[in-house]
Amino acid sequence: MSKESESCCSVPPADSNASLCPEDGFAGKPVDFTTVAALANGPVPPRQTFRLCHDAECDVVYYGSAGAVLTVSDLNVQPGFKSAGDGLVCYCFLHRKDDIARQLSESGETTIFDSIESEVEAGNCACDVRSPSGKCCLGEVRETIRILEKEMGVNA
Repeated sequence: MSKESESCCSVPPADSNASLCPEDGFAGKPVDFTTVAALANGPVPPRQTFRLCHDAECDVVYYGSAGAVLTVSDLNVQPGFKSAGDGLVCYCFLHRKDDIARQLSESGETTIFDSIESEVEAGNCACDVRSPSGKCCLGEVRETIRILEKEMGVNA
């Protein structure tokens, strides 16, 4: 890319190894620059193609095709999939894994999924800038409920 065609909004060409996390070597999933910029705690990294490292054992959350790396401490939110305990599973409405477990323990069911679904249908979510994946959390919430139900012997 020539200097004349570069701009703050241009995306550099992808490096052939850019799909692999520089820390753990696993392939990450693409995530929009807007998500990374919204969650960066401090200066926004230069625009580039970013990927999300979902490995709970790795401190890297985002890594970019031009070499930018953001770790857990570089973000203004603790990704639930990077925390061993009571991490967030819904970033828009701040529901935690323990919230689901508590409801399941108390009543054998949870209303959290339905509550989030209603809010999403009403247009009250902003997953693209609040969720580290940049995607809706309903799939992760549903999976968390399924796992907790199995672990707790609820609805088995």
